Amino acid sequence: MLRAGFARTDITPPADCTLMGYEFRSTDVAPGNAGVHDPLLARVLVLDDGSTPAAIVSLDTCIVSTALARHLRRCVAEKIVTTTDRVIVSCTHTHSGPDLQEPPEAFRAGARLPEEGCWDAQKPGQRYAALLPGSISAAAARAAALTYPVRVGVAEAALGMGYNRRVRTPAGVRHCWNPQEQADLDPSPAPDPTCTVVVCEQDGGPRKVVLWSVGVHPVTLGKTSAVVSADYPGLACRLIEDFLPGSRAMFLLGAAGDTHPWIATQERAEHLLPVARTAASFVTLLTHAVRPAAAASLAATSRTCRFGDQEVDLAVWRVGRLWLAAAPAEVFGELGAELRRRIAGPLLLATCSNGWTGYWPTGEAFALGVYEVDSARRAGREPGDSVRLIDELADMADELRRGAGGAEGPA
Repeated sequence: MLRAGFARTDITPPADCTLMGYEFRSTDVAPGNAGVHDPLLARVLVLDDGSTPAAIVSLDTCIVSTALARHLRRCVAEKIVTTTDRVIVSCTHTHSGPDLQEPPEAFRAGARLPEEGCWDAQKPGQRYAALLPGSISAAAARAAALTYPVRVGVAEAALGMGYNRRVRTPAGVRHCWNPQEQADLDPSPAPDPTCTVVVCEQDGGPRKVVLWSVGVHPVTLGKTSAVVSADYPGLACRLIEDFLPGSRAMFLLGAAGDTHPWIATQERAEHLLPVARTAASFVTLLTHAVRPAAAASLAATSRTCRFGDQEVDLAVWRVGRLWLAAAPAEVFGELGAELRRRIAGPLLLATCSNGWTGYWPTGEAFALGVYEVDSARRAGREPGDSVRLIDELADMADELRRGAGGAEGPA
């Protein structure tokens, strides 16, 4: 029977760390932050089927480079005695977390992270980042030491908490950053509204880990907010744990490249509550609908692909009939929906995982241009790259399916 262990640790930054997520903060706001609204956490889930352990790390940060993600994955792999390709490091993508001040070179192909002790101590973000490997590895060790037999279940349903921020008008695409303040725009619902909930329930015991994913940008707080926050995912996880005694909740970001929450870019932190309550209530509802069953094994595959001057570390896992796909990309919602069609099974999608390579728009969006497309082009992205990314992930799932003889186990 599959075993699971969970641990978490506080990674809240100090007051001298500037927040990441909006250029405004680096150009128009003094360095540092205005204090902590809610703590930032690193959460680790270790799964062990008796062969080689695997770990998922969820960080309440905006992004990390491919170089730093690889370093963190190595540290975790060494600590729990597994291989790096069986470790996924994912960011919740909160836009109210610390700027790690990583150099641009760290996001390019073949970039190497400075050895421990070689961080620039004069930069608060790098000083903070230097502490992450030790903190996360210690949490991974606790999770691996506390594994217990679990039954696994999954449920999916559409959660309408997000909208497509790219609005087509006669004058071209305009961004609806905030529906309350841009009443002249009428955004459409999110292209991929799927919320996926996975429950790892202790066999014969009270403990459970609730892993959930939805493709909605964590930008309830906006550029003029200066407080540290895990945004709606962090508060939602705490509410889920309140709703489900004995549980631990963990968030992975879905296909959110063009999707905002209906309450977005606010200045005051009280706006987090309605968004977080919506997510937490829905996840709790789906959790009650899950019927966990024994899952005998975990299969995983990884692949590094090159797109321009960037290397993209992809991962696909299979637990029973559950699929988990991870990519270091802010993919558009339509691409997430397409991957769901291609994989044809319950899919927990984890973007901003194993690094960050920016936006991956659809071909149609490339033709229409503006912000996300301009950013993708600066990163060397071509219109067909997003299709290729989905092809790679779908092919990896097919590889695992062939390896299992096409059988669908319980989940």
